[in-house]
Order: sequence, then structure tokens, then C-alpha cells
Amino acid sequence: MTCPFLITSPLWSWVEFTDNSKTAGIDFLHRNGATGKRLFPEPNGAGCAFLDYNADGWMDIYLVNSGNFQNPNAPNALYRNNGNDTFTDLTQEAGVGNTGFGSGICVGDYDNDGWEDIYICNFGRNVLYRNLGDGTFSDVTEKSGVEEHSWSTSATFFDADSDGDLDLYVANYLIYSVETDGCQLESLRVYCGPDNYPPANDSFYRNNGDGTFQNDSISAGLVHSGRGFGVITGDYDNDGDRDIFVANDLSPNFLYRNNGDGQFEEIGFLAGVALSEDGTVGNGMGIDLSDYNNDGGLDLVVTNYQSQVNTVYRNDLDGFFTDVSFVSGTGLPSFPLLSWGCGFVDVDNDGWRDLFVVNGHIHDNIDQFDDIGDYAQPKQLFRNLRTGAFLDMSSKSGKALIEPQVSRGAAFGDYDNDGDIDILINNLEGLATLLRNDGGNDRSWIRVSIRPPAQSLMARVFVETDDGLSQIDEGQSGGSYVSHNDTRLLFGLETADVVRVWVQWQDGTHSEVIKTPTRKEVVFYHHSYSD
Repeated sequence: MTCPFLITSPLWSWVEFTDNSKTAGIDFLHRNGATGKRLFPEPNGAGCAFLDYNADGWMDIYLVNSGNFQNPNAPNALYRNNGNDTFTDLTQEAGVGNTGFGSGICVGDYDNDGWEDIYICNFGRNVLYRNLGDGTFSDVTEKSGVEEHSWSTSATFFDADSDGDLDLYVANYLIYSVETDGCQLESLRVYCGPDNYPPANDSFYRNNGDGTFQNDSISAGLVHSGRGFGVITGDYDNDGDRDIFVANDLSPNFLYRNNGDGQFEEIGFLAGVALSEDGTVGNGMGIDLSDYNNDGGLDLVVTNYQSQVNTVYRNDLDGFFTDVSFVSGTGLPSFPLLSWGCGFVDVDNDGWRDLFVVNGHIHDNIDQFDDIGDYAQPKQLFRNLRTGAFLDMSSKSGKALIEPQVSRGAAFGDYDNDGDIDILINNLEGLATLLRNDGGNDRSWIRVSIRPPAQSLMARVFVETDDGLSQIDEGQSGGSYVSHNDTRLLFGLETADVVRVWVQWQDGTHSEVIKTPTRKEVVFYHHSYSD
């Protein structure tokens, strides 16, 4: 299908992404410690994050490393945003260069002191870094009670019981040992599949409100085992509390519905998100939850393995979801690719969320036994056509998108504060990519920041324009593939000059409705507003 008018009409002006990594000073190199033995943990890669660790209003960058999983030796990295389109590596000064075999990251102010803290998921010991507020962090993993010694992939901070502090959900992958590894395809050594190993149970840590947590997985009803990769929370049923979605690798996906008191019920099959529309189990990798069709309900996307297509689940606003992967136009283009990080993000600020996906194969020798797959693969960007369908614009969005890479984690945020969404990518055994959005801010926008930081994960923001455009969004910890996004919420507004904005807090109260000019940032404090 070709639609030339989409490119030439002013209504359909488009954007271009530029790789700004080198100019910005991002020289991070991911290592996975591969030795040629093709041991199972090596190709899964790691995540990345946009965060504001020093609370200066500029998004900093954190990148997770892996190294040799039997003897990890590759440190993670923290880059401070200098506010001038460049970054400075301050990993050592901040004390956050963990050298575990890293997978994922999430960010949240768990102790309500006004500073964002960092949780790292590893093969082995996870790490909780408490932000001390002076540019440094302290490892408080053991004394806080969130130490894991399994294979954790991703995590999310959220307020499970609406008590005003952030709890922690940790997705664990599977039970692995080197002694059980070793797979052959005829005479060729290949990476084993996840079905060679039993799934692991995830963990839920309830915040005690004093800087410590307790493992409350069983009593909260979070007891099912799956091979967890992507995890995200959001109020899918519009009842005022956060529910949990988990993308599982060769296990049915989970949807834990919050019963309103911090207790959960797993209803993935009932709600229609456990499997694809043809009833098959996917290799769930990345995940995102957002209202792409502006109908007031949060929709879901789960990225999958080659030949499975990425699954778009439309929220039907009745407690159920419908798989619209092929109807939406995103399914078929994803069929030959192996997909990871993803996000429903409005890259051109027209008020409708587009879909961005990064790709890359597991097998570094795929060309020796498969005619379809490539190891390094291009990224994909699908434009929202405002009809429930998307158009593949990957080849029209800059050469950085079509350059093949072995990508894994992807994070989304406005790192240069110019009013459009930029993208950070962690590539397996490669240099990180920082994609600057050029042209997205040609249209109107409004950025909403929530204070204090913990409340950014406990609020739903509503935005309306005079021409009838209505949007919702929620700040989220974690998501994509083992990554974390900018929790400031950026809304594209087409040509609007003014906009109405208000916040619904998780404690059941609402902010005042404010009317403000566009192309600016507004800040809502819990129960108050500041220009």
C-alpha cells in the first residue's frame, strides 16, 4: 500500500531521527562475554534508561552492561546531561558502576525523599542504588530487603496498595545452569531455546514505608511462574489502581488485575492477552501500555520472536482485549524480524501515538541455517493513521533507523528538552545509539511533570484541546525491553495554541483543571499546580 499524500501534505509532515551518540559523548560499549560456546545467557542483551538523577530538569542516561556471566567484568554507565546536547560519564563519581551480568533497569523514588533511585536486574545479585541527593548513590540492596539471587530480567516500581509509597515487582526469567547448556542443530552449535529450562517465579516486594521492603509475593497472589522479560504497570480497567502486565518468553503472558487492596488476580487468558489471536504462545520480549487510539483505555503491545509477529492488543474498554496485530498493519512487517524494545510514542506530535520497535536476532550464525533471519536488523517506526491502523515509515525516517544493528533495550524521552521524543538504544556487543528527533517539535506540545518524583508513578494525566483531541497517559517505571522511560509526559497537540490539563491521583483525588498555552512544561505537585 502506498500513500504519497501522507508525506507531502502539511497534515502529514514527518520526522527524521539522527544518530547523535558520538557528538553527545555517549561512548558506551555493551559486552556480553561471548566466548564462542554459545551459552544461553549471552545473547539476551541489556536495557537502558532516561532519568533525572540530579533533579536539574534534564534527562540523564543509564546503560546496563553484561560481560562474562560466569565472571562479570563490564561496568554499567551513568551519563550526566550537561544541558547543551552533550553528556559526561560520571559513573565512578556517582558510584553506580555495577559489574554484575546485567539485564534490566527501573527507576523510582522508593523512599519518598525527592530523589530518583535505581534498581538493576542481574543474572545473580540484583542491586538497589539509593540516591543520596548529592550526585552519589549508596548500595542498599541487602538492608532494604530486595536482594535477589536468581536471574532477574526487568522490574517496575509502582504503588500496589495505594498507600503512597512505591512497591517493587521483579520479573525473573528461568532456572539455568551451565551444566544443562549445549544445543546442536545438526553439526552446528547454536543457542538453546528457553523451553530447555523451567520457568522461574517472579517476586513482589511491598514497601514498608521505612526504607525497607518485604517479599509479599504469595499473600499478594503473585505466584505464577513464567519466563518473564518485559514488565509494566498501568490502570487498564480505569478503576484507579495499577495492574501488572508481564511479557513471558514461551510462556503465556500475565495480566495481574489489582483488586483494589494490593491483592492481585491473574486473568491473562480471560482478558485475551495471554496468547496471540490464533491461540499460540509467543516469545514475549518487550512490552508497552498506552492509549494509541485515544479512546480512554490503555492498549498493549508485546514484541515477539521471528515468524510470530509483534502483538498489538486493543483495549475494548470492557475488561477484554482484542488482538489487532494484522488489522493494525504492524503484524506483517514484523514477521521476519526478532523484536525487543518498543514504545507507543507520538514522535511527530500530532496527538496520536506511533509505534517504535528495535530488532536483532539471537543467533550470531543465523545465516548458516535460516534463509529468513539476519543477525543485525533495522529498526521499525509505524505511523499512527488515526484510524486504528499504522503505516510503516521506517525507511522514511532517517538512515539511522534502517542501519542494521543487534538491538535490545530501548528507552524514550526528550533528552534535549526541545519538545519531541528522542530514543536511546542499547545494542548487544555494540555501541549505544542516541537518536535525536529532528522535526517532531514542528507541531504543538505540552510536557507535564509530576512532583514529588514518587507521585509521577501514581498519577494519570488528562489533556484536552478545543478541537476535541483528548488524551491520557501515566508515568511508568520500567517497560519496553528491560528499560525505563522519561517519566515526564509529553503530549503532541497538532496545531493547538492552548490546552486543558488535569491530574487524577491514585489516592482518588483530582487536581484543578488548568488552561495553559502550549509549547511549554507544566508541573503538578500532589494536590497543587505550578507554572
